[in-house]
Amino acid sequence: MRDLAGATVILTRAVADNAPLEAVLRARGAAVLELPCVAVRPLADDRVLRRALADLSSTDALVVTSRAGIDAVVRALAGAPLPTSLAVVGPATAAAARRAGLVPSFVASRPDGATLGRELPLPPGVVLLARSDQAGDELPAILRRRGAEIREVVAYRTETPTARDLSAARTLLADGGAIACFASASAVDGFIELVGDDLAAGVRPVAFGPKTAARIRARLRREPAVAASPEPRAVARAIARVFGEVADGARR
Repeated sequence: MRDLAGATVILTRAVADNAPLEAVLRARGAAVLELPCVAVRPLADDRVLRRALADLSSTDALVVTSRAGIDAVVRALAGAPLPTSLAVVGPATAAAARRAGLVPSFVASRPDGATLGRELPLPPGVVLLARSDQAGDELPAILRRRGAEIREVVAYRTETPTARDLSAARTLLADGGAIACFASASAVDGFIELVGDDLAAGVRPVAFGPKTAARIRARLRREPAVAASPEPRAVARAIARVFGEVADGARR
């Protein structure tokens, strides 16, 4: 199936996260432009994170919602064993944990914070959330409504980098009809910061989920196509819907 032949899709995640989706898009005929709009920065001082991990016991649970969070936890443990159970948001984070020698005891059925919040088996003790400094409040809110005792600790910082392909992205956006995929609210914010309000306003957005879609509506004032799931084929189907609309508009 080459239904995306002629399309150029801007991917706004970190380059290391793009490979599965990029492979699907290229197989369907699309060109891909990588414009990383979110960069992860390790903490300059992780003493608070180290103390929070050291204070955990077997009656608590550690929740990590990204591969960057796993990396941060592993650095903070510095070879020491994790003293409690580990819950993660989805298979990619679970795989990163296993590669680092950590064994998740729970993986959410869908890779999003709301599902994790609803499904997490609550421990008798504390749920420690180790996340980005820009993490949203949906996950802790759901857990608190369920009666969990929550502690939150910053595991890493999320910043907007200087994009290597910024010039190419701006040219593509200026020509009109560009499609961009957003996996997080932070990516939406970073995209606008990188390309500017005027060029960002003309993009055709695709969101990985409803939370990101809400940020697109608020910041870009556009209605995004929302993928049924973050799985690459589901995202590609959403992109194909948008590309079909662009192609129909060009023919009129």
